[in-house]
Amino acid sequence: MEPNRSVAESKRLHQRALDTLPGGVSHNVRYEDPHPIYIERAEGPHVWDADGNKYVDFWMNHLVSVLGHSYPDVVEAVQKQAEQGLHYGAMNKKALRLAERVQDFVPSAERVRFCASGTEATMYAVRLARAHTGNDVILKPTGGWHGGSTDLSAYVNPPLEQPESAGLPSGSVDDLYGFPMNDTDAVQALLEKHDVAGVILEPVLLTGAGGSLDTSFLQFLKDESEERGFELIFDEVVTGFRVSPGSYQARIDIVPDITTLGKVLGGGLPVGALCGRAELFENTRPDTDISPDERVLAGGGTFTANPMTATAGLKTLEVLDNEPVYQHTEQKASRLRDELNAIYEELGIDAVTKGLSSLFLSHFQPESSLNDIRSIKEETNKEALHEFHTRLADRGYYFLPGHTGSISYQTTDEHIDGFIAAAEDVVATMQSKGAL
Repeated sequence: MEPNRSVAESKRLHQRALDTLPGGVSHNVRYEDPHPIYIERAEGPHVWDADGNKYVDFWMNHLVSVLGHSYPDVVEAVQKQAEQGLHYGAMNKKALRLAERVQDFVPSAERVRFCASGTEATMYAVRLARAHTGNDVILKPTGGWHGGSTDLSAYVNPPLEQPESAGLPSGSVDDLYGFPMNDTDAVQALLEKHDVAGVILEPVLLTGAGGSLDTSFLQFLKDESEERGFELIFDEVVTGFRVSPGSYQARIDIVPDITTLGKVLGGGLPVGALCGRAELFENTRPDTDISPDERVLAGGGTFTANPMTATAGLKTLEVLDNEPVYQHTEQKASRLRDELNAIYEELGIDAVTKGLSSLFLSHFQPESSLNDIRSIKEETNKEALHEFHTRLADRGYYFLPGHTGSISYQTTDEHIDGFIAAAEDVVATMQSKGAL
């Protein structure tokens, strides 16, 4: 569906980008049909595009900006750090302090290693699990997304889903197995058949704003990991510091062996981290006398432990620890989900809004109960969702089609009021023209 607002400059920039960037983008999820909008500025709960359109932003930088854009305390701290240097390529007190704060908050964080993205963190986490156990097989939920590394982007075996990418080595297929979420029997069968190095999963599956993983299922995985000796890895790149200071593991009181972090931890700047039991990190140390075949490379890269990122992260965690951020975001997100679902019910529209904490996403005409990642990805009306998002953007409310939205600390009740009114108008319009 073509936008009903002026996006001529974004269209012109996209046409220009096609000569340089494949498909005009450097991250596929940022592509929108017929073209993405170009953002010029972000502040508080708003973004402005290259055509001067102002939006209430619910995409919030890939769900990173839980405080909202350009939170004043964070901006001030980063500006001061910029005057002292953008990056040192060396150890620095800010990065050390951020690691200590991760230890303070996250139950599993006996040791911490930084990297530059969540994808790197999950790649290194799998490597740690394989190195420590001596096994190769990794289990993950069928359809689960853990970044673009070769270790986790291949077919699960047997091939129950499409690979994330062509060009992956055939060997990557052999040691990655999928299981339906909440299916203890399926996991038990895999554990009986294979010597498993680790199980990696988001404790709340964020595809489609959160497929529910039963706490009893997560406890089952924890118990099995202790019994069988594999490593339980919680991918908290999204939920880390978004759902509580201690992340999701603190909410449910289940401590994994390894945790991966990103997004919120960097306060809006690039970051990745993995943390976990101290013994798992012993062979990553550069100061130990061990044989080369025992040494594990986990963490690294030129921009690891960047003081700008550490400064933004420290200030963000300070605000999260001292302000009622979670109360604010969860109350408003709960209201938004409830009121959207009430509209759908009142109008007789086959749709449901799912989500956890400050997250939400509507699913139109689902063919099932959306009780697994495959159904969330494949069994909803994507054309209706795209039109819903485009029409909302025409009314000044923005998040990427098909991707989870979020509430920030700077999102107000007035923003929610406006969004609900706009959504009601949009779905009524779509219903009248037969799109729903």
